[in-house]
Amino acid sequence: MADIVDTAVKAGSFNTLVAAVKAAGLVETLKGAGPFTVFAPTDEAFAKLPAGTVDGLLKDIPKLKKILTYHVVSGKVMAADVVKLKSAKTVEGSEVKIDACDILLH
Repeated sequence: MADIVDTAVKAGSFNTLVAAVKAAGLVETLKGAGPFTVFAPTDEAFAKLPAGTVDGLLKDIPKLKKILTYHVVSGKVMAADVVKLKSAKTVEGSEVKIDACDILLH
C-alpha cells in the first residue's frame, strides 16, 4: 500500500510539497506508522504564493517543518467526514478551524 509520500509523488501535482517534505526531513515521519491525513497544497497553490516564499521556507527548516506539520492530522479523515468537522488537531500541535464552505472535494 502506498504511503502519503509515494501517493504525492505518483500524483504528479505535488512536486513542491514533496521537495519541502524532503527538505524538512519529514519523509520518514510520513512513511511511518500512521495513518495521517494531509491537507496537501498542489504545485498550483504554491505558485500563487508571493515570489521567494518557498525559497525562503526551504532556507528556514524549523519554520518549514512547523508549516508542513500544521497541514497534517493524525488518523484517516475522509473528505466526506471533513465537511462534518469544525476543527482538528494538527501534528504541529495547533487546532485548525475547518470551514466546509472552503473545502473543495474531489
